[in-house]
Amino acid sequence: MEKMSNLQIETCDDECKEVTFLSRKILDLNKQLIESEKAKSLFLSLIANELNNPMTALLGMIPRLAPEKGDPREEIFEIVQEEALILDFRIQNLVAAAEIESGEINISHASVDIKEVVEEAVRALRYPIKEKNITVIIEDMLKQKIVSDPQKLYLILKNLVANACCYGLPDQIVEVGIKEENSAVLISVKNQGHGPDVEFKPQVFTRFAHGPDGGHGLGIGLSIVREISERLGGSTDYNTDETSVTFTVTIPLETVLPDSLACGSNEFLFESFDDAIEL
Repeated sequence: MEKMSNLQIETCDDECKEVTFLSRKILDLNKQLIESEKAKSLFLSLIANELNNPMTALLGMIPRLAPEKGDPREEIFEIVQEEALILDFRIQNLVAAAEIESGEINISHASVDIKEVVEEAVRALRYPIKEKNITVIIEDMLKQKIVSDPQKLYLILKNLVANACCYGLPDQIVEVGIKEENSAVLISVKNQGHGPDVEFKPQVFTRFAHGPDGGHGLGIGLSIVREISERLGGSTDYNTDETSVTFTVTIPLETVLPDSLACGSNEFLFESFDDAIEL
């Protein structure tokens, strides 16, 4: 073989140096990305915790300021309460997102009546439901309690019903179905309206993604639904047709608490709200 010329050697050395330089740049950028993700998670966690406690206190005080019926201040009170509920919902989602980001999301177990959880979520969303004149119909074909995490189920259902109200057509019906299928519980939320305008389904569950009108709050609701349902051992999907959209959460069907957990029910789920919000 012919010996490489000095020019070829210099060219090869230059290329090697360039590859080494680019490799270092990629490593530096990857390190910066990891640090950025850590900082974002920490920031999200701090903000969520700092807002959560004062918000709980406000929700406890606001109902005690309710004026008598017919009082001119009644309309102002309703606006304040509505905005407080909206803010509380967003904080709940921020707390959940922070837990998911940190990998510290805890799952508890209790005997849960899913229909009661749906009804509570609907009551908490009464203002957006009233604003669009939506009727929520609950069809419970399961008719039994299951073993799951009531707080996590509540947040799942609240986000799905809120999504249906946000993107559903006014003066229509939102149908919530609960049934058993193949040893699993299927919870579906169907609203009348057009389906998400995305190329691939996973895009709908992307965090901080907004709808075309920008009216999807923080853009984390559906991502939280997917993440929590997966942590519960289930999944989330949606289907569309020409007139409606249906989101479905599937979770394992468990009806008996282990001996170590054989206490509790979703009665404790809303204890903190008993004095906070009069529904």
